[in-house]
Amino acid sequence: MEESGKEFPLRVDYDPNNDTLSFHFVAVPVPAVAEEAADEIWVRFEPETHRVVSVEVLNFSKRVHQVFGPSLTYTERTDPERLVSLVGLLPNSRDGN
Repeated sequence: MEESGKEFPLRVDYDPNNDTLSFHFVAVPVPAVAEEAADEIWVRFEPETHRVVSVEVLNFSKRVHQVFGPSLTYTERTDPERLVSLVGLLPNSRDGN
C-alpha cells in the first residue's frame, strides 16, 4: 500500500488469549495516544500528526459470533494453496500471477 508515494506496512494480528484483533499501520512502534473510537474499538494515533498507527478490536470473537452466529469459525491456513481460491478476485491475479 502507498501513502504519499511511500510504502507503509499493514500487519494484522489476532491475540486469542485476549480475544483482540489488531491492525498495525507502522513497521516499528511509535509513541501514540489511544482513544476509544467506538464500543471496545481503540484507535492509536500520533499526537502531532494524528496519523493512525493501529486499531484494536476488543472481544473480537464475541462480536463475530453476535453478527454471524457461533457456527462461524476461523483457522489460519499456512499451506501454499491457501491463496488459490483468490485467483481472479484480486487485481492482477490472472492465471495465478
